[in-house]
Amino acid sequence: MTETIQYPYSKNTALLGLVLPLVFFAITSNNLLYAYKNGFILSWVLISLADLIFLSQFIYIFLKRFLPAIRNHVALELSEEGITDFTRNIVIEWADVKNIDMQLGRNFSKMIIDLKQETDYGTQIAISLRWVAGRDIDICNTTQAYFEEMTRLG
Repeated sequence: MTETIQYPYSKNTALLGLVLPLVFFAITSNNLLYAYKNGFILSWVLISLADLIFLSQFIYIFLKRFLPAIRNHVALELSEEGITDFTRNIVIEWADVKNIDMQLGRNFSKMIIDLKQETDYGTQIAISLRWVAGRDIDICNTTQAYFEEMTRLG
């Protein structure tokens, strides 16, 4: 029997995800104040819309990524049943998996899961490892080893 492996949310990535919208909000709020004081209505409206986007992004990341990271919630789980991606609420059973590969990126990597047949997600699912704590290559290698073991046992 194989034990369940759990990877928590990445606290560093969640914190960075919170800081970036705040930086952009701070930059544009200065422009908003200038536009408001000088009566540039169109500029004021456009900058206000941009600020709303930055604030909504901040709230989304705070609720969906930062709070789970601070609470040490699980982002990715490997169990006897399959892979569960809690960041997007996707469950993939091992019986449906054909192959697992890794796509390297500049800032983060993706785990590419090829499925045996068409599902609601298509024939391939990409699990972003951006929000998962740990080294991307180690997570992918562990997942591939887990998949091989489950294929051998199943």
